[in-house]
Amino acid sequence: MSMEAYALCPRPLASVSEWQTGLDALGFDLQLRGGAIPPASSGHLPATRRGRASGFECSSMPLSELKDTYPETDFAGSWPCVYAFCFGTIAESIGALMAIAACVKLVGGLAFYPEDGRLLTADQAVQYARETVPGAEELERQHGPGPE
Repeated sequence: MSMEAYALCPRPLASVSEWQTGLDALGFDLQLRGGAIPPASSGHLPATRRGRASGFECSSMPLSELKDTYPETDFAGSWPCVYAFCFGTIAESIGALMAIAACVKLVGGLAFYPEDGRLLTADQAVQYARETVPGAEELERQHGPGPE
């Protein structure tokens, strides 16, 4: 099953290195391996965590498309940059949670998790990642990493 989440940003991230700096500053052990990020690239963004693949799909999209898809949600403003994340395995979801939190923390954006209707501030997104990752790791220990 594929899931999605979004980072609503007042500006795009400048580079993979800026994003990695944000991950490192938060103490997240995710290493981005891609050479470019959206909008310069789209699709699978390679990443590793603890020696294992933890990449996810990442692309940019217009806010209008997100509003059309989720008309009941108030996105609290006009966001010139929206990153869409798609992930299917537990490892991918852990990577995406960390990447989203670092992204919105760096630029002062919001995170949107449509599965449960959460729209989180940057600090809330960081806290959500910190609280959710241990449970996801436990699920992965119990059930395995899922399809590669």
